[in-house]
Amino acid sequence: MLGLHGGSGSSPRAEHQARGGRPTRGAAVRRRAPDEPLDVDVLIDDFEAVREHLGIEAWAVLGHSAGGGYALRYALRCPESVRAVVFDCPCWDGDLTDRLRLPVVAARLEEAGKVEAAAACRHLAAKPGRITAADESRLVMQELDESYLDLFFHTPESARAFEELMESAGFTEQQWARGMSHQPLLDAMYQPQVHLLAGLRVPSLLVHGRSDLVVPPEVVETYRTEVARGAVHTFAGSGHFAYHEEPEEYAGVIASFVREHAS
Repeated sequence: MLGLHGGSGSSPRAEHQARGGRPTRGAAVRRRAPDEPLDVDVLIDDFEAVREHLGIEAWAVLGHSAGGGYALRYALRCPESVRAVVFDCPCWDGDLTDRLRLPVVAARLEEAGKVEAAAACRHLAAKPGRITAADESRLVMQELDESYLDLFFHTPESARAFEELMESAGFTEQQWARGMSHQPLLDAMYQPQVHLLAGLRVPSLLVHGRSDLVVPPEVVETYRTEVARGAVHTFAGSGHFAYHEEPEEYAGVIASFVREHAS
């Protein structure tokens, strides 16, 4: 299995599947040359190079968050290389994602007494045109300070546990800083991809947490209606990181799907 994560990743599913990880250009792992171009096509070329180097005829792909967009594009471009795809809380349109979570952020900012920041969130959420990477929505959302991470979890306790996990990871400050060198890919997150779903031909599974604020309900519904060989699984006690909040159920669901369609 090829795992494509949106940022620095970790997962309990390793005990169930032999897997690879994408050459993480900038997400705390692999250093990129300053003059090396970086876009989704370059990543897909990397995926194919790794697959061929390992002598794998075809494999399953799991894409989390922004990685869900890379996985979709990969499956569409190289269907002969992809036996099955798991889309884990995929970001297929940053505009739709921001319009889902900005009002939630605004409400929490108001509760914290940050009225101006809350107003900025609501103003951006009501933008007549598309929200783009240039709008830098994350900056206004980070006005939540310590509670920013709570946006991505079903419970505050899960967020705190995740913070402890990051603190114990052992990465240096320099390694964490590399996580920002994926910036050239942010524009790709805001390119609408939902319309591409109808062209998906390989078996696929969309999984998401009930509290996730990345994949909007209307996108899940579009997936249900447009993807002929697709299925959906919702984790009732999770947000954006079901593999952290419900690891056993997550591993079981993913392993079952992969064994059925890609073993």
